[in-house]
Amino acid sequence: MTSASLREGRDPAAGRSDGMVSLAAMRFVYEPFPVGYASSVFPPDVYRELLATWPAKDLFEFKAGLGKKYSLSEVSNRDAYHSFIRSSPPWRRFYEWAKSGSFVRQVRDLLASQGIDLGLQSVPINTVHYLSPWTQQLRHQMRKRLRRLSAHRSVLSTRFEFSMLPADGGCIKPHTDSATKLITLVLSMVDDGVWDARWGGGTAILRPKDATQNFNFVNRQMEFTDCEALQTFPFRPNQCLLFVKTFNSHHAVYPITGHGSEAMRQTLTINIERS
Repeated sequence: MTSASLREGRDPAAGRSDGMVSLAAMRFVYEPFPVGYASSVFPPDVYRELLATWPAKDLFEFKAGLGKKYSLSEVSNRDAYHSFIRSSPPWRRFYEWAKSGSFVRQVRDLLASQGIDLGLQSVPINTVHYLSPWTQQLRHQMRKRLRRLSAHRSVLSTRFEFSMLPADGGCIKPHTDSATKLITLVLSMVDDGVWDARWGGGTAILRPKDATQNFNFVNRQMEFTDCEALQTFPFRPNQCLLFVKTFNSHHAVYPITGHGSEAMRQTLTINIERS
Protein backbone atom coordinates (compact mmCIF):
# COMPACT_ATOMS: atom_id res chain seq x y z
CA MET A 1 0.00 0.00 0.00
CA THR A 2 1.51 3.33 -1.05
CA SER A 3 0.53 6.73 0.26
CA ALA A 4 0.11 7.99 -3.30
CA SER A 5 -2.82 5.63 -3.74
CA LEU A 6 -4.73 7.19 -0.84
CA ARG A 7 -6.75 10.37 -0.71
CA GLU A 8 -6.57 12.43 2.49
CA GLY A 9 -9.78 13.21 4.36
CA ARG A 10 -10.85 16.82 3.72
CA ASP A 11 -13.24 17.58 6.55
CA PRO A 12 -11.95 16.82 10.07
CA ALA A 13 -15.35 17.55 11.61
CA ALA A 14 -16.92 14.77 9.55
CA GLY A 15 -14.78 12.16 11.29
CA ARG A 16 -15.07 13.49 14.84
CA SER A 17 -15.85 10.71 17.29
CA ASP A 18 -16.93 12.23 20.63
CA GLY A 19 -14.14 10.36 22.45
CA MET A 20 -14.54 6.76 21.20
CA VAL A 21 -13.07 6.39 17.69
CA SER A 22 -11.61 9.12 15.50
CA LEU A 23 -11.90 8.73 11.73
CA ALA A 24 -10.90 12.32 10.90
CA ALA A 25 -7.57 11.32 9.34
CA MET A 26 -9.03 8.51 7.23
CA ARG A 27 -7.65 8.25 3.72
CA PHE A 28 -9.47 6.63 0.83
CA VAL A 29 -8.89 4.56 -2.28
CA TYR A 30 -11.68 4.40 -4.84
CA GLU A 31 -10.82 1.49 -7.13
CA PRO A 32 -12.21 -1.07 -7.53
CA PHE A 33 -14.53 0.09 -4.71
CA PRO A 34 -14.24 2.68 -1.90
CA VAL A 35 -12.00 1.71 1.03
CA GLY A 36 -10.91 4.00 3.85
CA TYR A 37 -7.89 3.53 6.12
CA ALA A 38 -6.98 5.25 9.40
CA SER A 39 -4.47 4.53 12.18
CA SER A 40 -4.50 5.37 15.91
CA VAL A 41 -8.29 5.55 15.89
CA PHE A 42 -8.90 4.79 19.60
CA PRO A 43 -7.55 7.03 22.35
CA PRO A 44 -4.68 5.05 23.96
CA ASP A 45 -6.41 4.62 27.33
CA VAL A 46 -9.65 3.39 25.72
CA TYR A 47 -7.73 0.99 23.49
CA ARG A 48 -5.80 -0.50 26.43
CA GLU A 49 -8.99 -0.95 28.44
CA LEU A 50 -10.79 -2.74 25.61
CA LEU A 51 -7.82 -5.01 24.95
CA ALA A 52 -7.58 -5.90 28.63
CA THR A 53 -11.26 -6.91 28.74
CA TRP A 54 -11.47 -8.79 25.40
CA PRO A 55 -13.93 -11.73 25.69
CA ALA A 56 -12.62 -15.23 26.41
CA LYS A 57 -12.15 -17.61 23.48
CA ASP A 58 -14.68 -20.12 24.86
CA LEU A 59 -17.48 -17.59 24.20
CA PHE A 60 -16.79 -17.62 20.44
CA GLU A 61 -18.26 -19.84 17.73
CA PHE A 62 -15.93 -21.41 15.16
CA LYS A 63 -16.96 -20.49 11.60
CA ALA A 64 -15.37 -23.04 9.30
CA GLY A 65 -17.64 -22.13 6.39
CA LEU A 66 -16.19 -18.61 6.20
CA GLY A 67 -12.61 -19.81 6.18
CA LYS A 68 -11.05 -20.30 9.60
CA LYS A 69 -12.33 -17.78 12.15
CA TYR A 70 -14.02 -17.43 15.52
CA SER A 71 -17.00 -15.12 15.97
CA LEU A 72 -19.00 -13.66 18.85
CA SER A 73 -21.90 -11.42 17.86
CA GLU A 74 -25.63 -10.84 17.82
CA VAL A 75 -25.73 -13.76 15.35
CA SER A 76 -22.95 -16.01 16.65
CA ASN A 77 -23.63 -17.20 20.23
CA ARG A 78 -26.10 -14.38 20.78
CA ASP A 79 -26.88 -15.07 24.45
CA ALA A 80 -23.20 -15.16 25.43
CA TYR A 81 -22.59 -11.98 23.44
CA HIS A 82 -25.31 -10.01 25.20
CA SER A 83 -24.34 -11.40 28.60
CA PHE A 84 -20.74 -10.33 28.05
CA ILE A 85 -21.72 -6.84 26.86
CA ARG A 86 -24.02 -6.37 29.84
CA SER A 87 -21.35 -7.47 32.34
CA SER A 88 -18.41 -5.48 30.94
CA PRO A 89 -18.60 -1.68 31.45
CA PRO A 90 -15.93 -0.86 28.81
CA TRP A 91 -17.64 -2.96 26.17
CA ARG A 92 -21.09 -1.76 27.17
CA ARG A 93 -19.91 1.80 26.50
CA PHE A 94 -18.54 0.72 23.12
CA TYR A 95 -21.77 -1.15 22.29
CA GLU A 96 -23.94 1.86 23.10
CA TRP A 97 -21.69 4.14 21.04
CA ALA A 98 -21.78 1.75 18.05
CA LYS A 99 -25.59 1.63 18.28
CA SER A 100 -25.96 5.42 18.45
CA GLY A 101 -27.29 7.72 15.78
CA SER A 102 -24.26 9.97 16.19
CA PHE A 103 -21.94 7.15 15.09
CA VAL A 104 -24.00 6.42 11.97
CA ARG A 105 -24.11 10.12 11.08
CA GLN A 106 -20.37 10.41 11.68
CA VAL A 107 -19.63 7.68 9.13
CA ARG A 108 -22.31 8.82 6.68
CA ASP A 109 -21.06 12.42 6.70
CA LEU A 110 -17.41 11.38 6.44
CA LEU A 111 -18.14 9.37 3.30
CA ALA A 112 -20.19 12.18 1.77
CA SER A 113 -17.32 14.61 2.41
CA GLN A 114 -15.09 12.32 0.32
CA GLY A 115 -17.46 12.16 -2.66
CA ILE A 116 -19.04 8.86 -1.52
CA ASP A 117 -22.67 9.88 -1.09
CA LEU A 118 -24.86 6.84 -0.47
CA GLY A 119 -28.04 8.92 -0.29
CA LEU A 120 -28.60 8.12 3.39
CA GLN A 121 -29.19 11.61 4.75
CA SER A 122 -32.95 11.18 4.95
CA VAL A 123 -33.02 7.51 5.97
CA PRO A 124 -34.16 7.05 9.61
CA ILE A 125 -31.67 5.54 12.07
CA ASN A 126 -32.77 2.91 14.58
CA THR A 127 -30.97 3.39 17.92
CA VAL A 128 -33.03 0.90 19.96
CA HIS A 129 -31.01 -2.14 21.04
CA TYR A 130 -30.83 -5.05 23.48
CA LEU A 131 -29.87 -2.82 26.42
CA SER A 132 -32.50 -0.16 25.72
CA PRO A 133 -35.38 0.20 28.23
CA TRP A 134 -38.19 -2.27 27.57
CA THR A 135 -40.60 0.58 26.79
CA GLN A 136 -38.34 1.72 23.92
CA GLN A 137 -38.01 -1.85 22.66
CA LEU A 138 -41.80 -2.28 22.69
CA ARG A 139 -42.33 0.94 20.71
CA HIS A 140 -39.64 -0.15 18.27
CA GLN A 141 -41.38 -3.49 17.64
CA MET A 142 -44.68 -1.71 17.03
CA ARG A 143 -43.02 0.65 14.54
CA LYS A 144 -41.47 -2.33 12.72
CA ARG A 145 -44.90 -3.92 12.32
CA LEU A 146 -46.37 -0.69 11.00
CA ARG A 147 -43.54 -0.33 8.48
CA ARG A 148 -44.19 -3.85 7.19
CA LEU A 149 -47.92 -3.22 6.86
CA SER A 150 -47.48 0.10 5.08
CA ALA A 151 -44.46 -0.89 2.93
CA HIS A 152 -42.63 1.99 4.61
CA ARG A 153 -39.05 2.72 3.67
CA SER A 154 -36.28 0.92 5.49
CA VAL A 155 -34.19 2.21 8.37
CA LEU A 156 -30.48 2.10 9.18
CA SER A 157 -29.17 0.00 12.05
CA THR A 158 -25.81 -1.22 13.31
CA ARG A 159 -24.32 -4.33 14.86
CA PHE A 160 -20.79 -5.38 15.70
CA GLU A 161 -18.90 -8.64 15.92
CA PHE A 162 -15.89 -9.79 17.91
CA SER A 163 -13.74 -11.74 15.45
CA MET A 164 -10.57 -13.80 15.87
CA LEU A 165 -8.41 -15.52 13.25
CA PRO A 166 -5.72 -17.93 14.48
CA ALA A 167 -2.18 -16.93 13.50
CA ASP A 168 -1.78 -20.61 12.58
CA GLY A 169 -3.82 -20.76 9.36
CA GLY A 170 -6.67 -18.35 10.08
CA CYS A 171 -8.36 -16.88 7.01
CA ILE A 172 -11.54 -15.39 5.55
CA LYS A 173 -12.50 -16.46 2.05
CA PRO A 174 -13.16 -13.91 -0.74
CA HIS A 175 -16.61 -12.32 -0.47
CA THR A 176 -18.38 -9.01 -1.07
CA ASP A 177 -20.55 -8.79 2.11
CA SER A 178 -24.27 -9.47 2.32
CA ALA A 179 -26.69 -7.38 0.29
CA THR A 180 -28.20 -5.69 3.36
CA LYS A 181 -24.86 -4.26 4.46
CA LEU A 182 -23.98 -0.75 3.34
CA ILE A 183 -20.78 0.05 5.22
CA THR A 184 -18.36 -2.10 7.21
CA LEU A 185 -15.68 -0.92 9.62
CA VAL A 186 -12.96 -3.34 10.76
CA LEU A 187 -11.08 -2.20 13.87
CA SER A 188 -7.90 -4.08 14.77
CA MET A 189 -7.58 -5.10 18.43
CA VAL A 190 -4.06 -6.35 19.13
CA ASP A 191 -1.37 -5.08 21.47
CA ASP A 192 2.01 -3.82 20.26
CA GLY A 193 4.51 -6.62 19.77
CA VAL A 194 1.94 -9.43 19.71
CA TRP A 195 1.56 -9.72 15.94
CA ASP A 196 4.44 -10.56 13.61
CA ALA A 197 3.92 -8.79 10.28
CA ARG A 198 5.65 -11.68 8.51
CA TRP A 199 2.62 -13.86 9.31
CA GLY A 200 0.34 -11.77 7.12
CA GLY A 201 -3.20 -11.16 8.31
CA GLY A 202 -3.76 -8.08 6.18
CA THR A 203 -7.03 -7.38 4.40
CA ALA A 204 -6.69 -7.94 0.67
CA ILE A 205 -8.72 -6.05 -1.94
CA LEU A 206 -9.49 -8.47 -4.76
CA ARG A 207 -10.63 -8.79 -8.32
CA PRO A 208 -11.95 -12.07 -9.81
CA LYS A 209 -9.71 -13.53 -12.48
CA ASP A 210 -12.83 -14.34 -14.50
CA ALA A 211 -14.56 -11.07 -15.43
CA THR A 212 -17.94 -12.82 -15.57
CA GLN A 213 -17.66 -13.29 -11.79
CA ASN A 214 -17.04 -9.61 -11.05
CA PHE A 215 -20.73 -8.80 -10.49
CA ASN A 216 -21.35 -10.36 -7.10
CA PHE A 217 -23.88 -8.26 -5.20
CA VAL A 218 -25.43 -11.31 -3.52
CA ASN A 219 -22.16 -12.16 -1.73
CA ARG A 220 -21.35 -15.41 -3.50
CA GLN A 221 -18.29 -16.80 -1.72
CA MET A 222 -15.25 -17.48 -3.89
CA GLU A 223 -12.00 -19.36 -3.50
CA PHE A 224 -8.62 -17.69 -3.10
CA THR A 225 -7.48 -19.19 -6.39
CA ASP A 226 -10.39 -17.49 -8.18
CA CYS A 227 -9.12 -13.97 -7.38
CA GLU A 228 -6.07 -11.75 -7.66
CA ALA A 229 -5.03 -9.35 -4.90
CA LEU A 230 -4.89 -5.72 -6.04
CA GLN A 231 -3.84 -4.23 -2.70
CA THR A 232 -3.35 -5.43 0.87
CA PHE A 233 -3.81 -3.32 3.98
CA PRO A 234 -1.48 -4.75 6.68
CA PHE A 235 -2.86 -5.81 10.04
CA ARG A 236 -1.57 -3.32 12.62
CA PRO A 237 -2.64 -2.27 16.12
CA ASN A 238 -5.37 0.34 16.59
CA GLN A 239 -6.33 0.88 12.96
CA CYS A 240 -9.62 0.98 11.06
CA LEU A 241 -10.55 -0.17 7.57
CA LEU A 242 -13.86 1.00 6.11
CA PHE A 243 -15.54 -0.77 3.16
CA VAL A 244 -18.48 0.38 1.10
CA LYS A 245 -20.59 -2.54 -0.09
CA THR A 246 -20.79 -2.67 -3.89
CA PHE A 247 -21.41 -5.29 -6.56
CA ASN A 248 -17.65 -5.92 -6.76
CA SER A 249 -16.41 -5.28 -3.20
CA HIS A 250 -14.39 -8.50 -3.09
CA HIS A 251 -12.05 -8.79 -0.12
CA ALA A 252 -10.46 -11.49 2.01
CA VAL A 253 -7.81 -12.39 4.54
CA TYR A 254 -5.38 -14.90 3.05
CA PRO A 255 -4.30 -17.85 5.22
CA ILE A 256 -2.05 -16.58 8.00
CA THR A 257 1.36 -18.25 8.29
CA GLY A 258 2.16 -18.04 12.02
CA HIS A 259 2.56 -21.82 12.25
CA GLY A 260 2.72 -23.02 15.84
CA SER A 261 1.74 -19.63 17.28
CA GLU A 262 -1.26 -19.29 19.59
CA ALA A 263 -1.69 -15.59 18.75
CA MET A 264 -5.01 -14.35 17.39
CA ARG A 265 -5.81 -11.68 14.82
CA GLN A 266 -8.45 -9.88 16.89
CA THR A 267 -10.83 -7.41 15.25
CA LEU A 268 -14.13 -5.65 15.79
CA THR A 269 -16.39 -5.57 12.74
CA ILE A 270 -19.11 -2.90 12.77
CA ASN A 271 -21.80 -3.13 10.10
CA ILE A 272 -24.14 -0.30 9.12
CA GLU A 273 -27.09 -2.03 7.47
CA ARG A 274 -30.40 -1.29 5.82
CA SER A 275 -33.09 -3.19 7.69
